[in-house]
Amino acid sequence: MNRDEYKKRYEMNRRQFLKLAGAGGVALSSASLLGAGSLFPAHAAVEGKNAEERAINALKELKPKMKGDTLNILLPAGIEGAFETSKPWLLDTTGIKVNITVIPLNELGTKCMNLAVTRSKAFDMMLPSPYSIPDLVEAKLLADLTPWAKKYNVGFGGPDGVIPPLATIGMYKEKLYGLYTDGDENSLHLRRDWLGEPGNQKAFADKYGYKLEPPVLWEQLFDQIKFFTDKDKGTWGAWLYISPYYAKWTFMQLLVSQGVLPLDLDMKPQIAGPEGVKALNELIEVKPYLHPGATTGGWSEAYKAYAEGANIYAEYGWPSLIKYSNMTKEMGGFSKIRGKHMTAKVPGRKLKDGTILRPCRNTFSWVYTINRYSPNQEIAYLYSQWMYSPTISVKVLPVSGGYMDPYRYNHMTKELLEQYTPYWEEAKEALIFNINNSYPELQIRGCEEYQTRLDEAVIAAIQGLKKPEAALKEVEQQWDEITERYGREEQKEAWKFVTSSMFGEDLRKAMNLGNPPPIVEELLSA
Repeated sequence: MNRDEYKKRYEMNRRQFLKLAGAGGVALSSASLLGAGSLFPAHAAVEGKNAEERAINALKELKPKMKGDTLNILLPAGIEGAFETSKPWLLDTTGIKVNITVIPLNELGTKCMNLAVTRSKAFDMMLPSPYSIPDLVEAKLLADLTPWAKKYNVGFGGPDGVIPPLATIGMYKEKLYGLYTDGDENSLHLRRDWLGEPGNQKAFADKYGYKLEPPVLWEQLFDQIKFFTDKDKGTWGAWLYISPYYAKWTFMQLLVSQGVLPLDLDMKPQIAGPEGVKALNELIEVKPYLHPGATTGGWSEAYKAYAEGANIYAEYGWPSLIKYSNMTKEMGGFSKIRGKHMTAKVPGRKLKDGTILRPCRNTFSWVYTINRYSPNQEIAYLYSQWMYSPTISVKVLPVSGGYMDPYRYNHMTKELLEQYTPYWEEAKEALIFNINNSYPELQIRGCEEYQTRLDEAVIAAIQGLKKPEAALKEVEQQWDEITERYGREEQKEAWKFVTSSMFGEDLRKAMNLGNPPPIVEELLSA
């Protein structure tokens, strides 16, 4: 959905809503119309032409009631640049100070859970990954943001709104617990120069019988990976993530692209069926054509190898890889392939009905969440709305050391994207397409436990320690045990919300996942 289409949908939804509400002279309450109640009122509680102004005006009103004069924020390492940059803006406007505590990424989840156990007031706001929201909500750490989003009109929708389905990723069981602030869909990245070289074009067409161009199907990408691999010359077809912690993501994308969920809507595992076995065998078969670092390296090793020109054709990566691939030494980076990099739409599969399904995984990322034990919860929320607003987020997004990627329509501009790549229009088209076709991690209780068991099995099969089918069947048993421990009915409720609200619209249609509940539909058009 492009920006104009989104604006049209937004305006139509508002007209239809108002027409329905006023039909026959009957005044329908938002609660009766939407079941769970309207998340966004016609008028916010404070004046302001946009979300930023409403937040600032409310902060000024509440400042005299604030406990102390400082908000304490817990951040993952690497994201602090955006917050350091904006601190003086907030102080000059409202008199409110911001104190930042930075810890390693891999310690953030444990730290947040410790805050819950001890009911700590040490931090007003935390920025965990979205997949941790269900566990942190059930641990009684996170405040429900829905009332404040309603009171101050957070501004998810409109022409500068959050690109669907990203706004819903901060929700759990139809309530809002976090504001999604980092567009971490994993796009496909290709070597433009290899793709367009006439000799490669001819040789590929002679060998495979079709044109060499950005792949639409996984089968085409596999052909290209094999074609560009020449171990004698030290060239590799790809760096696909098959290393510990990361392998689960690649497997999941190969599975979902076949139109199969990892868990059905009754929470029955579906990873050991024919589609799952096929996905795992594909990873095993492509391994000889991958850069050797792919079996052990994480994102930083992958980025460095690709951007430094380590003769790799294709790589999956977050939007930050676009920037890494185009920032030369003179620009403060280490890229040797500036102008030779292409941001591409992810490939997929042709389903039995002819539909081409191209799901894009959305992993990591960060969300603004509020500590329910904080004495300044509402003020912390307003700060997050201010940072999250179109006007402020577009300023902090490109900050060095900010570690955030585009997630709003007004982020997809020449002015911002040219800081990522000279081919900004190509990047814009690919990023919006991939976001619209994205799906999240398993955002239910025990997400990390489910995913770790899967990751261990995928790695064992890739390393030849287990047969693919046996490894996946073992995970299905483990997943059933995890589900029973948390409560199958509770997990079903949460998973149904994830699949109906956090999967892109085309994915939901192709996979028959139904529509979001009414409160989400209003969220997307508010």
